Amino acid sequence: MRTAKKIYDSFYSRSTILAFLLLVVAAGILFADKDFLSVANVNNILLKAAKNGGFLALGMTFVILCGEIDLSVGGVFALSGVMMGLTGQLHPLLGIFCGLLTGVVSGYLIGFLVTKLKISSWIASLAMLFALRGMILIVARRSVAIEGSILTFAGARLLPGAIPGAKSGISILIPLLFLVTFLCMYIARHTKFGMGLYAVGGNGEAARMMGIDVGRIKVRAFVLSGFIAALSGVLLASSSGSATLSAGNVYETYAIAMCAIGGVKLSGGEGKFSGTFFGILIYFIINTIFTYLPAGISVHWQSVIMGALVLVSVAIQSQVFMRYRTRPPERQTGQKPRKPKCKDGNSA
Repeated sequence: MRTAKKIYDSFYSRSTILAFLLLVVAAGILFADKDFLSVANVNNILLKAAKNGGFLALGMTFVILCGEIDLSVGGVFALSGVMMGLTGQLHPLLGIFCGLLTGVVSGYLIGFLVTKLKISSWIASLAMLFALRGMILIVARRSVAIEGSILTFAGARLLPGAIPGAKSGISILIPLLFLVTFLCMYIARHTKFGMGLYAVGGNGEAARMMGIDVGRIKVRAFVLSGFIAALSGVLLASSSGSATLSAGNVYETYAIAMCAIGGVKLSGGEGKFSGTFFGILIYFIINTIFTYLPAGISVHWQSVIMGALVLVSVAIQSQVFMRYRTRPPERQTGQKPRKPKCKDGNSA
């Protein structure tokens, strides 16, 4: 039984990476005639991940790790691009600053509602989502054009003509996605804030007794989530040259799904940013595979399959599958726990 536990623990900690590798190998074999593993296709998958919620999943991980949720990221994503376009007409740097500030303010307000007014993060962030979507329609009636070399910086391409299959070059969004991932990993592993996230998510009351400022940790998590969502919105608007009012619609659900697929425990306290990153890749690899399948598979069935995948990912994290971790000692080792002895040498 001890050997089974070791095998399970080893598989569980690496399950997302293993699923990613199996998926890539299977897709590479099944769709070899369509050059699934070509440089051009890999570039397209990474670009879709960077544009369609990959950054949001990384920001969402901060909030989930401390046991909360942020449903406002889709609204932040859209409003940040609109704000950049509107205020950028006065000065480009002001536009970028205002776009990013949108996420910071939104995250702080949600954190305040959750920590000071004791409102559920589901309700607080949902209310903020409605407010942000309404604000978009108040400040802009139609899509906002993004103009100027500074505001369109994210449209730049790296190594044009140097990579076969990607003659136009690699979008700057792709290395930025890797960079943000590594920064998030560093914060989680090597800072007090990162360690505090896991402590608060695992047991908030115990973390408070240890002297950790639980409220501050949660506020910072929401601010980081909002900032990264705003950064993603600014980057997309900059790369496309336009900020659309409906951008980021239901991206919050995509972000949560990617976190779940990546092994981040939705109740908090468990998960890794590396897992989230591979969860992002798995999500968009499956999304790409759908485009290779016969036209008979509708978009509705694709949603059903994605929903089933999320359920399986969450089920793997459930107590049913984690029984080896929670069994009492006699069930794990096959031995009964020893009874403590009294001073006279007899069993208590």
